[in-house]
Amino acid sequence: MKIILLLIFFSFIALISYIQTNNKEINLTLLGDKELFSTNLKSVNFADLISEKLDNENLLGFYSKDFIKSDIRTIDVINDIEDNYEVDNITIQNILKRTDILLLSIGNNEINYKLSKIDNDLISDNEIYIYLNTVIMDVCKLIQKIENINKCDIYFIGYYNDTNNSKNDKYYNYINKKLANKLEKKNIDYINLFDILNSDRNNLTKSNQVYITNQGNLAIYNEIMRKINKLDLHKEY
Repeated sequence: MKIILLLIFFSFIALISYIQTNNKEINLTLLGDKELFSTNLKSVNFADLISEKLDNENLLGFYSKDFIKSDIRTIDVINDIEDNYEVDNITIQNILKRTDILLLSIGNNEINYKLSKIDNDLISDNEIYIYLNTVIMDVCKLIQKIENINKCDIYFIGYYNDTNNSKNDKYYNYINKKLANKLEKKNIDYINLFDILNSDRNNLTKSNQVYITNQGNLAIYNEIMRKINKLDLHKEY
């Protein structure tokens, strides 16, 4: 009888441990360009939709927006990590250590700055491609910094043409394809915004200023959630 009671007791402990392990909450962090992660009057942001989805399924731990900034460059994020930048007594390294899913968007400000020069004939076509390769190297350096802290699941949010100049499409195609190839070799999911948003003309505004519409945000959300559901929700964190 004692042996049976002990077996029941340890079976119960094992069951409780299994339930706790498999119901651990997922910590979601945004890092990089604040502009891409912002909600406007016409659209709900894809990152907020992801957090709501996880929350509704009782999977969400924390949702950190503390380390996204406007007009930020890749080197700025690298410096923030090296300096262990702090917001409201929370450091970036601490957040990264506790992160399960990281949505990373960076490099767009550098790209737009260079493209503004080619529009004014201040830089050659070849120089643009050389610079895009530099952006790719900086992004890879940043991701290595992140992985040195925590090998969380990183979803890199790629680039789309928000310059309102279709002649720049070739540059966005180039950096998306080349960076996607590099990151996928590191098992990092690449979200190609150029392909996603150009798949339907209603994904972007048609005014002089190019913004992602509500439909566009839903398209990004669906692509990321498809990857999260496939790779992340059924494994232990």
